[in-house]
Amino acid sequence: MKKNEKLTPKNFLKRVSEKKIKVNKDSDGNYLKYLSIENLYDKKENSEYYHDLRLLLNSTSSCEISDALSSLTNNNGVLKGLKNINGLKAYGEVITVETPSNDWGTSVLAIDKAKKGEVILIKAYPKNNSDDYDLRKSKPAAVWGELTSLAAKNKKITGTFVLGYIRDVDNLIELDYPVFAFDVCPNAGSALGHGTINGSISSNHSHINPGDFIFGDKNGVVLIPKGLFEIVMKKVIAIKTNERNIYNHLEKGKSLSEIIGLK
Repeated sequence: MKKNEKLTPKNFLKRVSEKKIKVNKDSDGNYLKYLSIENLYDKKENSEYYHDLRLLLNSTSSCEISDALSSLTNNNGVLKGLKNINGLKAYGEVITVETPSNDWGTSVLAIDKAKKGEVILIKAYPKNNSDDYDLRKSKPAAVWGELTSLAAKNKKITGTFVLGYIRDVDNLIELDYPVFAFDVCPNAGSALGHGTINGSISSNHSHINPGDFIFGDKNGVVLIPKGLFEIVMKKVIAIKTNERNIYNHLEKGKSLSEIIGLK
């Protein structure tokens, strides 16, 4: 498969079966080596595992991941309220930041801490350390913008998710660096550095830990807890395969209600 070739469920599953891999085989006889999250950070980026997993994720949506999580855990994994600021997709293991909403300095320190291929997730809480996310009542300030995005992009961090406010939207659209946030505002706080990095975060009944996997696109943002990545991606492949079969039946003239068993 060529490096830039689009991956489909059919040719992906064919590649897995042809490799006859004898490791990471689950009880159902399915091969999971391709789906190991470690392959995203393979130092040998020309390896087939690296490219296959990237191709799979690039051909996947947050909708499919949320459906997979729901079927496996009864939790859809959605991080509510996050908006796609510049229309770009981002995914990776997360480095967490928790900081007062008037302090963008901790966001800068997180850029130094993050590794290539990771994403940064920032929870910017009001000065009173409340978990009340009506930030408009708490004199909001942006903790992320153009300069932090440029610095993160230069370090090959793959995206930033802000449970709070960001700014410089016009420039972010041109920068080609994925940013997600609750909202935007023009003002920033100060470079204080008073927050914490790589601690556990709670937000709207979601619990986020360093190393969890986050996936965001135009549909929204979904969190895969650390340790569930392989099984969720295996389910995503099954969902893709099922949807392909539905498309085939639709093209043959069958009604959707008939295909999904409503009739």
